[in-house]
Amino acid sequence: MNLFELQQFLNHTMQMTDVYQPVVIKALLLNNGQSSKDALAAALADYDIAVRDYYHKVLMRWPKITLTKHSVIRYENSGKQFILNCNLDDEDQRLKTVALCDAKIEEWIERTKTREKDPVANASVRYRVLKNAGGKCELCGIPSSLRPIDIDHVIPQSKADKFRKVVLHGKHINVNAEENLQALCDKCNRAKRDADDTDFRRLETLLRDKEPQLMRDDGHKPRVEQLRGARLKEALAEKLVEGHENNLNKKELDKLADMTEVILALAGTLGLTQTEFLDHVNTQRITLGGFTQGYLYSGDEPVAASLAA
Repeated sequence: MNLFELQQFLNHTMQMTDVYQPVVIKALLLNNGQSSKDALAAALADYDIAVRDYYHKVLMRWPKITLTKHSVIRYENSGKQFILNCNLDDEDQRLKTVALCDAKIEEWIERTKTREKDPVANASVRYRVLKNAGGKCELCGIPSSLRPIDIDHVIPQSKADKFRKVVLHGKHINVNAEENLQALCDKCNRAKRDADDTDFRRLETLLRDKEPQLMRDDGHKPRVEQLRGARLKEALAEKLVEGHENNLNKKELDKLADMTEVILALAGTLGLTQTEFLDHVNTQRITLGGFTQGYLYSGDEPVAASLAA
């Protein structure tokens, strides 16, 4: 990719849901094409008031995934370095591209400049909302250690009147009042958008190893993706929090042992001894398999229309 192609990406290909992508590209341009994760997280923080850990999560999701997909950047795990896939020999073109990033950033700020007056932009308000939520998504319960948590408007800003007022629980309040703010993970927040009726059910779930074939045997056509590595670990962690709101901030052996004890205690409330419960676990494993293969189910393939008359 040359700088002209990068400019074309910025002008025509890039779709911005936030200011992240041009900030990352600009920072790389200004640092001879590469930068550390810490430095880029700091660059993002310059355009939004948030803790650095939060932007580490942001950085490694949207801008990293999107810019890598478009071959704009690459990421080297060994040194935790982001590298711009672009020849920077032409200084005039480099500065022109930096200016284009500035223009894109300013364009975003202009479109959302009301945020500057919003309480949601206040770090102390953000901190209180996250603290009150226990650092977890207030809809699905997933902790911030597993998924970035955003500050969301309960009544969307798009539904505010010309005085920036909304009605919440029969009370007229400013759309950015703290009582209209909630903590949502990025997945729930994207699902919610400005919709009045939102389905917050999980549309994907990790299956036991033998379940995809059992579903096929039963006439279904499951869409299944087999996960590996970090994605499998994340899916296993999410599977553990699907039925409860236990916080898994510490990914340690002792924490897993604690969770096992909780599960055994829950089995005891059903009248099962530890031996009986473990026998049931083994029976399920023999019948359905475990969760080691990483099959992620997202619904059945559409059934083809019958050609019969």
